[in-house]
Amino acid sequence: MDLFDYSGALHLEESAALETDVFIADAEDVETYPALPDLSGGTKNSDYVDLADATFTMKTGKKFYKFSATLERNSFESTLEGSRGAKSFVNMLTITKSGADKDLVGFLRANRNRRLIVAFKNLGATQYCVLGYKGLPAEVESGGVSVSAEVTGDKNTTFVIRSIFYPPLYIDEIPLTEAV
Repeated sequence: MDLFDYSGALHLEESAALETDVFIADAEDVETYPALPDLSGGTKNSDYVDLADATFTMKTGKKFYKFSATLERNSFESTLEGSRGAKSFVNMLTITKSGADKDLVGFLRANRNRRLIVAFKNLGATQYCVLGYKGLPAEVESGGVSVSAEVTGDKNTTFVIRSIFYPPLYIDEIPLTEAV
């Protein structure tokens, strides 16, 4: 048997990384939020974080806006923190865009204190991961511009989105066209 004739079950490693597109909405632009999963009715673990085909309803003329980041420079971390019996999630999404110009610095300035709902996908995922929810929006935790001294070095604008309390939630679709 030739190796190329083998067609058994594939057990591919799961690659890490995030897709480059990040979607951001002002929390004030959301008319209604999808209902959170019921913690008493789940039959499998994913039921507690999966919004499935539920939807965000946006106010007229509002939507999630796309921000294109740089591949292999973005990361996500979600940790369970707090004292015994009082645990909450702390979610941190680090977004890096190659470049350091007035548009990127202006983005940081304009959004540094904005209440946000942020969606992104793990590389190859079918659902969006959502940070921020009604009453507990995500926000820009930190950000900055870095320009290397070397001509061949990097110049990047990086910002960290932080959300608390809720775990990352998963949803099939987000509104990418303006609501009417």
